[in-house]
Amino acid sequence: MAQSYFIWNGKDCRGMGITMRAPAAIIRPEERVEHVQIPGRSGDVTETEGENIYNSYIQTVSISVIGGRRVRDVYRWLRGAGYVTFSGEPDKQQKARVIGAITLNRISRNMDRWAGEVQFYCQPLKEKMTSRVDTITSSGSTIRNNGDVDEKPLIRVTASGAIALITIGGVSISLTGLTSGTKYWIDCDTMECWNDAKTSLLTQNSIGDYPVMKPGDNTVTGTGWSQLEFTRRERFL
Repeated sequence: MAQSYFIWNGKDCRGMGITMRAPAAIIRPEERVEHVQIPGRSGDVTETEGENIYNSYIQTVSISVIGGRRVRDVYRWLRGAGYVTFSGEPDKQQKARVIGAITLNRISRNMDRWAGEVQFYCQPLKEKMTSRVDTITSSGSTIRNNGDVDEKPLIRVTASGAIALITIGGVSISLTGLTSGTKYWIDCDTMECWNDAKTSLLTQNSIGDYPVMKPGDNTVTGTGWSQLEFTRRERFL
């Protein structure tokens, strides 16, 4: 059986002399809901905050460290916030923060082995370890979202006119005051637009709503552009 591991902020635990005493669980986050009791009515009504809204959760990892001299190095490493990847899903990462106390107790005098637990407070949605860019050059092209929830893409637009219109799933945004042949950015997550160098905000030039990509195939249409480059932000439960 392959050895279990985790990667914290780009560093593999095995390089720190750490082994996992058991594989990390693969956790599906809890949907954020409220159960409301209605007077005079049996049961309750379940209300959600919105589509695909999930709670953060704690991932507890049991570890052992060989060599007491490494304990302080481990303490210094496992702190703060960043990204964590577990070996059960080696192609994904998620935002997390190390929380709680970490206590390493000596469990073997001969081998100088120390054991304890570390807790990661994980954001519910995972991302791909490496991002890809999908490019289309014609209206009516299809882009696929392989994730489990809506994706809010980062779009680089090559303008072919003064106004670029982009429609995905019936939701449209247009960017005005453009120069043909010049590239611009539309960030559907932060709801901002920039020039190509990302030195000047152009959000005031945008009209409409920032589109999202539903899981599965999405048709992209529009005018005023010769190329769209999508930096993918697929997210997974």
